Amino acid sequence: MTTQERTEAAQGPRGGAGPEPALDPALWEALRALGHPAEFDPGATILFQGSPSESMLLLERGLATVSATAADGAEVFLAFRGPGSLLGEFGYVDRRPRSAMVRAAVPTLCRVLPRPALDRFLGADPEAQRAVTTAVVAKMRAVTDRRVRYTQGRIGARIGRVLLDHAREFGVPGPGGSVVVDVPLAQPRIADLVGAKPRIVGLELARLQEAGLVDTGYRSSPRKLRVLDPEGLERRLAEPAH
Repeated sequence: MTTQERTEAAQGPRGGAGPEPALDPALWEALRALGHPAEFDPGATILFQGSPSESMLLLERGLATVSATAADGAEVFLAFRGPGSLLGEFGYVDRRPRSAMVRAAVPTLCRVLPRPALDRFLGADPEAQRAVTTAVVAKMRAVTDRRVRYTQGRIGARIGRVLLDHAREFGVPGPGGSVVVDVPLAQPRIADLVGAKPRIVGLELARLQEAGLVDTGYRSSPRKLRVLDPEGLERRLAEPAH
């Protein structure tokens, strides 16, 4: 992968901003040289929750879902990860078992960096070590911020924030100035993010659709959400709760 291809890949599945800032292209290339490629079919598990953290991965192409199994055995959706993402970096840093399950949502290409090679490389390059640590801390901050934003306030506002964030990160232009959320953001996944039941999420999405702000039945395969009026949705979020 060239530097230009790396930069384009870091922008997300189809040109969105992506959920994470990319590492410096030169560092990304140096890390790539440490590992080997691994391809995953849709639905295949990339990382198993609870498994030893023996490597870190670079997501080069495709899309992955991150989820975790709760104490009651239910699987909870946490996030999408697109090109330019690090996978398994938390476990690499703290050397604890994997805290989440990562699966390929589409055909996905990763670069697997074994711990011994990565330890040697980062141990010999303090600047690279700082850059990777900074990326880990940035993701932790982003996860915390989203957890607060998605679980506080009225349910309609929480859902609206999820839609706008994913439209910014994974959106592609749609008809009439709309934005297609180019990831499978199904109602159960939104429900997991905002801490609500899927039925409640469905009712709120229906209200947003009735208001002309979203389209939950945009014709694509698989079906994807479309934000019809991003600015209008922003204004709705700014309205005081009744």
